[in-house]
Amino acid sequence: MKRNLNLIITLGAFAILTFTYLALTAQDLVYVVHSQDYFVYDWTHLARISEQPGWVVPYVGSFLTQFAYHPLLGIALLTLLLTLLAWLTVWAMRLPRWMVPLAAVPSVLVVMFILGWDYGLFSTRHYGNLFSPTVGLIFVTLLVGLYERMQKMWMRFAWVTVVVAVLYPLIGMYALLSAVVAVTPGMIHHKDQIKVVSYALLLVVSLPYIEAHTFFLNFNSRFAFIAGLPFMDYYVTQSIWTPLYVALATLLVLRFLPLLLPNAGGRVATIMAAVVALTAVVLVPVHRNNDPNLSTLLAVRHAYDKGHDERVLPLCAAVERPIRSIIMYRNIELWKRGELLDKMFQYTWVSDTIKSRNLRLNTYISGADQYNRLTFWNFSYRWAMERTVMFNPSYSDMKIMANDIVYNRERDLAEKYLAQLENTLYYKDYARGLRALFDPDTYNADSLVQIHRQILLVPKGAIDNTEFCEHMLLKYFTNLYALTEERAELCLAACMIMHKEDEFWKIVLAKEQQTPGIELPRHVQEAALLYALKKNNAALMTQIKLMVGPQGTVCQQFERNQDLLTRLLVQPTMGDINTLATLCRGTYWNYYFNESRQTTIFD
Repeated sequence: MKRNLNLIITLGAFAILTFTYLALTAQDLVYVVHSQDYFVYDWTHLARISEQPGWVVPYVGSFLTQFAYHPLLGIALLTLLLTLLAWLTVWAMRLPRWMVPLAAVPSVLVVMFILGWDYGLFSTRHYGNLFSPTVGLIFVTLLVGLYERMQKMWMRFAWVTVVVAVLYPLIGMYALLSAVVAVTPGMIHHKDQIKVVSYALLLVVSLPYIEAHTFFLNFNSRFAFIAGLPFMDYYVTQSIWTPLYVALATLLVLRFLPLLLPNAGGRVATIMAAVVALTAVVLVPVHRNNDPNLSTLLAVRHAYDKGHDERVLPLCAAVERPIRSIIMYRNIELWKRGELLDKMFQYTWVSDTIKSRNLRLNTYISGADQYNRLTFWNFSYRWAMERTVMFNPSYSDMKIMANDIVYNRERDLAEKYLAQLENTLYYKDYARGLRALFDPDTYNADSLVQIHRQILLVPKGAIDNTEFCEHMLLKYFTNLYALTEERAELCLAACMIMHKEDEFWKIVLAKEQQTPGIELPRHVQEAALLYALKKNNAALMTQIKLMVGPQGTVCQQFERNQDLLTRLLVQPTMGDINTLATLCRGTYWNYYFNESRQTTIFD
């Protein structure tokens, strides 16, 4: 009775704490992991997944991951499975009362593994990452529990044969782990079981490579002994798997402990529960990836997908040292609000590099999505397709490709992607919405189509898609093919970012001729005054001051700091740069002399 009560208290406390912590900290992560996964109800998808050993584990994991479209539902399912894993650990290992708290350790380690992910989650080569480790460990505990309840020797030999020879192609390394965990502790008190142990170890060492090499022609048999584990750029990210490795080893330790320490009492159980709880409370937050850029990027993607675009700019603006992806999302939102040329330099431009144990570039992470939002549909499709070929299909890339092809009016190809989305659980309505664009009147009235026709006005062959996203966009917008209202704003922004003065003047003068007397945006005024100062032409300076308004705030601030700006143009010193950062923070002048010098390469 005490053992059952101890088990109920342990599992209940674990479930409540896990769900609460993940609900408060990991909803964005859970949603984005879902968006990078893919589950379609057809045989083609099943055939694709079953091309590697252990395919049942990612297949089940991917099936469950689709429910994380609703993050709280995904977290609830994950918590339920982790709690089930803890209970099965007690059942399989026949743990005494004092060891019951230790049964939660593998589940806690799985949580640590998930929370420790970095930007590699955007480049996974494995399905069902959110659930597959838990599903695999549940298989292990079930199989070990069955072995523990077999008394006859022939049954144990049969169990080993079935698990290693038959189940390895289905559950991969989890079958091998089951065999090792089940048979090896038997040697401690039953020397007669050495035959079973020897037979099991012989199969574990020899069969995986043979079966992987024989039956899975598209699988690299070098990875035969880890088939079924989540796979994200495995060569360079093995440290990410440390909690999962420890979880696998913990099952073996728990199998031995009741045999090595059979007489521990109730006081030990209390102490053990306290130690496990304290360790989990400390280690989980410490091991969690606390990179503010990653957290922001996950929140941005979640907000966009749920239609909460208004959340994106505040999220991006709150990061002190953003990566380039976040700066680009910030500028896209400012452009959509018509505030790009008034506010873009009021935010920091000093960017950070991606902190990842994966070699990931901003373009691979968010290039397809950002091209899509700027209506560069051909470029967007290219990068989404490249990600699909390099890694795996995902809901995110499939939506982007379907969107791009529909807007490009390639109906036959679009049907391929729309059919795929219609075979998913949650993206049927998205596909139906895109189908409406097949109607010519609906298409021509669409707001994105109107923007696209304003922005992409280029001679044939004038642009290519071989460069990184931000650099390509800046180069494109600083080459003046034709000016429209929408395009002029993005062109001016690009010219100021890249210090393209000649192109800047062409646009400003063209706008002045088209709409004489119109007030120029704040940052355009700042750039015009600075560029006029560089030319050292009094007549031009007078003309520009009249254009921007001599009594305006920008002109007054410029005149107060004109001597400082002149010195910076002639011979900049760190003292003057620091003074400028204090007096003119949030201006184009500070960007020009200070922040642009600290900008990392556009990737």
